[in-house]
Amino acid sequence: MGKYKGKKVLIMAGKPIGSEDIVNYLKNNKAYTIVTDNHPIKYSPAKLIADESWNISTADVQAIVEKAKKREIDAVFTGAHEFNIWKTMEVCDNLVLPFYASREQLLKTTVKSIYKQLFKNFQIPVVTEYEIKENFIESNFSQIQYPVLIKPVDGSGGYGISICYNEVELKAGYEKAILYSKMGEVLVEKHTSSAEVTIFYIIQNGKIMLSAMADRFTGNGEKYTIPLPVLYIFPSTYLDKYISTLNDNVIAAFESMDLKNGMIFIQSFIDNGRFLFYDIGFRLTGTQEYHILDHICGYHPLEMLVDYSLTGKMGEEDISAKVNPYFNNKLAFNITFLAKPCTIGKYKGIWDVERMQGVLKVIKNHQEGTIIPQSAVGTLNQVVLRVLGVSDSFEDMRTLIASVKEEIDVLSDRGKTVLIPSFNLDKL
Repeated sequence: MGKYKGKKVLIMAGKPIGSEDIVNYLKNNKAYTIVTDNHPIKYSPAKLIADESWNISTADVQAIVEKAKKREIDAVFTGAHEFNIWKTMEVCDNLVLPFYASREQLLKTTVKSIYKQLFKNFQIPVVTEYEIKENFIESNFSQIQYPVLIKPVDGSGGYGISICYNEVELKAGYEKAILYSKMGEVLVEKHTSSAEVTIFYIIQNGKIMLSAMADRFTGNGEKYTIPLPVLYIFPSTYLDKYISTLNDNVIAAFESMDLKNGMIFIQSFIDNGRFLFYDIGFRLTGTQEYHILDHICGYHPLEMLVDYSLTGKMGEEDISAKVNPYFNNKLAFNITFLAKPCTIGKYKGIWDVERMQGVLKVIKNHQEGTIIPQSAVGTLNQVVLRVLGVSDSFEDMRTLIASVKEEIDVLSDRGKTVLIPSFNLDKL
């Protein structure tokens, strides 16, 4: 295959999840790949495999645009990182190159207060929120039912989030959240420890299709930090109920935003059988479920988005007949391994796990030598490894997950295991 032979494609940042997949897809199709960021090559995995790399931060849009013009770049794209999504959109706007999302669409799917109002407009339940005034003047603290979750209105990755149990902690959490908000605004929501699901949509030529839904298992949260994902299982046990009660409303909400192409995900609690949406993203996901969709359903959202950056179309094929959130009666999983603050020394068991029947992909989020600081606790920066797999039955899946867990270990630079105990298979 060489459909992009002679094309020069710039990838914004070599470390975000998905960047290596982008480079590999383009190289397989004979494109010339360039990766730019301000990280050393050894800490920027996509730079290691690209044809060329630039030492320009993705924050420096002007410098990137100037160099891209000189090099006659044909397309610009990026992986699953919200900051780089915004910067890539800016670069594409300046270069008049295709990008699947507009500034307005990104705003509506990034700022929590905006998309929560959108959902409310379409009778879609969201997590209860409380209004906190700047400097706490006129704030009605008596209405708040603790514990609450306070977070930046435009944040991602778990940064700037606190769980608060009283007014003193709420005020401290407010100051923390503000530091991580570019807009200088926060959101205060009722905290719940209910079951969770993640819902995925693929959008092609204006057709918005429910592509997948997973039960999202979390763990390892401390008193003041949010629990992090440890396992996803597809399809969700709540899929039937979601399709019959909310799917049409959600599609209508997205249609009102004039979404034409791309992929979008939603995170929701299940509280007493009721869906309560709490997050959304109009971008590739860190979970990289596109590998599962490719294997089971026969279409690859990442590759389709890369195609759009070059052609203005998400592939030549209409995928609507392939989209099936029931996964053609197959099961799939995504195990997420978390690590304590450390310097990563060595991964163990990856090669053996990759050879297991049913395992599709083993994905390292961090390279050996990467430091996970104490400040990463409670954020997705603690995710060090993901293992994606498929199965024909629940029992076979349980057995495979147990085998994967038994083999994998992550050691610090001092040779000690740093993996955090994840989930109890007996509770599945």
